[in-house]
Amino acid sequence: MTLPVVFRCNASSRVGLGHLMRCREMARLLTEAGHACTIVGPSEDLREPNDDTLFVRWIPMSGEQGPEQDARDFIAICREAGAVHAVMDDYRVDPAYQASLKAQGIRFMQQFDASKPWDFHADIIVNSSPYERAEDYATYVKNPDAQLLLGPKYAVLRPEFSELDIRPAGRPVRRILVSFGGGDDLGAIRLTLDALADTAGAEGVTAVIVSGNSNPRNAEHAAHVATLPPGRAEFHIHPKNVAVLMNCCDLVIIAGGTMSYEAALCTLPMVLIALAPNQLRPCRGWAEQTGAEMLGTVDTVTVEMIRDALEALVSDTARRTDMALRGQAMVDKSGGQRLVSALLERDEI
Repeated sequence: MTLPVVFRCNASSRVGLGHLMRCREMARLLTEAGHACTIVGPSEDLREPNDDTLFVRWIPMSGEQGPEQDARDFIAICREAGAVHAVMDDYRVDPAYQASLKAQGIRFMQQFDASKPWDFHADIIVNSSPYERAEDYATYVKNPDAQLLLGPKYAVLRPEFSELDIRPAGRPVRRILVSFGGGDDLGAIRLTLDALADTAGAEGVTAVIVSGNSNPRNAEHAAHVATLPPGRAEFHIHPKNVAVLMNCCDLVIIAGGTMSYEAALCTLPMVLIALAPNQLRPCRGWAEQTGAEMLGTVDTVTVEMIRDALEALVSDTARRTDMALRGQAMVDKSGGQRLVSALLERDEI
């Protein structure tokens, strides 16, 4: 039986592209099982050629009209598609918006931002952060039949990560992945490069920089990398082989978003710099659960803080190995499948 599913997704250079990545991967799993997906939200300039195979419709909707009108418009799109299943990967979907979806008989999954707790009416409530605990949300869940899916086992990874031959933990640090999502890195990349230039023992280390098309600082970063000595840095804009690039690295300096789960899978020790308040809790979770270095938010982290963290990690193989193994044990490649099965109320699609 073919089921239409509608996604509400918030993605931009300011918000980042992690929401869109999750929606794409869930849509891939649904489409392969014969279901039809519509995505509402992202602008046309974020479309990629493969999106035509994932979504039968791509409907830009900024959300600037406010949650009440957004809800009305989204419900109208669901009716037009004949859909009673929806995925809300947009942290602006407030309690009133959720209640309106329930009133229309829509079964929906909601990815939520734990830095802004509020009432939840969703059928499936998802946060893959390693920091979250079900007991913290007992008073917020208003749907008595809701499933609360928390922790890294519900993280959605890009499909190319399932094909990797993961390298062993504890390898020497020769390549360091530096990436802060698909949008504006807020200066974190330059801060990290300056720290690497001042890090003892990093003379033979290459910074592998991965940035998105939507990062307004790309030209600035490219010009700076061009001034560095040969072999000190590679600059990749929206590469198609992110999984391969990551798997060839030995440590990462990243934010607390989607890439942290991929880094954990690839046995990569993490140095974490949050770009936004909603990344603080995941960063703290990784620090508590794996020993990852959580330095703070980009507006408070200094070159010296990054340098000191790197010098300590590069020289401590045992610590890097322990950090990597603990992270890898928390993540597998089936998070997207688990979410799709929960949405459709099936053991498998």
